[in-house]
Order: sequence, then C-alpha cells, then structure tokens
Amino acid sequence: MSRALFAGVLLVLAGCASPPALQPQVTQDLLPLLQQQGYAIDVDTSIERLAQARVPGDAQAMLAGGQGASEAGRIGGQAGVAGPGAGVAGALIGSLLVAQINASRIQAETDRQAADLVAPLRQAIAAQGLDFWFTQTLQAELAAGDLGAAQPESPYRLRFEPQAIFGDELDRLHLVTEISLLFGHEVLYRGRIEVIDAAPWPLDSTANLGLQPWLANDAAAYRQVLHGGLREMLQVLLLDMQTGHFAASNSSETTLRYQLGGGRFVERGRLLAQTPERSLFMDMRGWLKSVPLQAAR
Repeated sequence: MSRALFAGVLLVLAGCASPPALQPQVTQDLLPLLQQQGYAIDVDTSIERLAQARVPGDAQAMLAGGQGASEAGRIGGQAGVAGPGAGVAGALIGSLLVAQINASRIQAETDRQAADLVAPLRQAIAAQGLDFWFTQTLQAELAAGDLGAAQPESPYRLRFEPQAIFGDELDRLHLVTEISLLFGHEVLYRGRIEVIDAAPWPLDSTANLGLQPWLANDAAAYRQVLHGGLREMLQVLLLDMQTGHFAASNSSETTLRYQLGGGRFVERGRLLAQTPERSLFMDMRGWLKSVPLQAAR
C-alpha cells in the first residue's frame, strides 16, 4: 500500500472515529471546599434535551441494512471500473466511506423519528416552561442539601448538562447528566450519572401504553419522574464527591442483571451500594448508574 493511500485510509478512519468518552475525575475532597468557598452553577438545558426518545433497535437495523447495501453496491461498482490495481484500494477506502456516510444518514433519520415521537410531549412541557422549572428545581434541591445554595457568582462553577431520554417502549425514563466542576480552566470534578426510573403505573395496564399517559394532567407524571431523577442524581453526585469516586470501594467487577419496565438488562460493572429502593453501580467506563427497586446481582 502506497504512502498516499495509507494516509488516505488514516484520514477516513479519523473521520469515522467517535468522540472520546467522558473520563470521570475527582481531584480533591470537594465537599468542604464548596461549602466554605461557595459555588455558582451553569445548567445547559432546553426542551429538546429534557424530552428525548430512542428509536427501537429493529428499526435502526432496517435502516442500516437498506442504506448500507445501496451505498456498498454503488461504490463497489465504481471501484471495479477503475481497474484491478486501484480496485483493492478503492474498495478499502470505499467501504470506510460507506460506513461513515451510512452512519451519518442513519443517525439523522433516527434523530428525526425520535423527535417526531416525542413532539407532543415537547409541545406540552414547552407551554409549562419545563426547562426553566428544571433549573429552578435543581437550585432548590442544592440549597436544601449538604452543598448549600449556589451563589450568583463564584470562581468555582458547577456545570450540569442533563438529558432525559425515554426507553424503547416509553415505559422508563433515563436522566443522564454530565457534571463538571471548574476553577477557571482547571477541572476539579467530572462525572456522568444516569438515573433510571420506571413509569409510575402498572406494567400490565394496556390503557397506559405509549406517550399518552405521560401527557395527562399537563405532563404531571413526566414532571414527577423527572423531579425524582434530579433528586437522586444530586445524592449520587454528593456521594461521588465525598468518596473520591468510590476510591475505597472493594467491590469487584461482576455481571449485573436488572429489569426495568418491560426490558431486562445485563451489563458488566461494580455494585457500589444498595437500599430497599435503589441499586447504585459503576460501569466499565467509570460512569455511575442508579436503578430503582431491583437488586442487581
């Protein structure tokens, strides 16, 4: 393979690469620091971030299969016309380009389908100013907790980037929050906390399928579950800061199994804490996850 071709392949691979995953970080005992020095908060939120959905995996597979076959056939044909020597190189680069183009198209289409799915909910919560409510509720919960109230200005800035995402069957809600504490440009804390809650109605109630029950009474159930997830997220954040990202935990890696809504889940991680209400564990990337009413085992 020539140097030019090798460089071209590297460029294509770089274009296909995913952004780096968040790496958890705790640099010092932060709770006394924030209690003594105070802190300000930034909340990156919007109606779109607070009402998201996932397109079911089978729908994504159908999209991937159709678009992938079409692109592969077109680019493969072009490589054949170029001749046998260039054909091998063209097929290699072409297959990488197919992967990149196909992934972008599938992502755009699944994003559109997901937005259409939650459009009625976004309309309902926008009318209530749920994004403003989330920020105000976050401030109130912080003020009532061990960190104390946030200040209007401080060199210590605690930044929250929340996303609320439905499970495939709209029977559970995932509040995923990336959090960082900055002192100027220095990162003192970085973490990702996912709080999962099942829908607050019986799983066998066929009258409560889909989005409609979340819309009832001005989306009261949605706001209730979101508030509970926010409160749990702050409790996990406080525990993460106090323990230095659970540095003293001696729990070993294991297979965790749990059920939420109509779904059953299996993943690798470390079980950190359990109460009668929730299980807290850390996945293989160091991300924290709080799951309700299920003994991960």
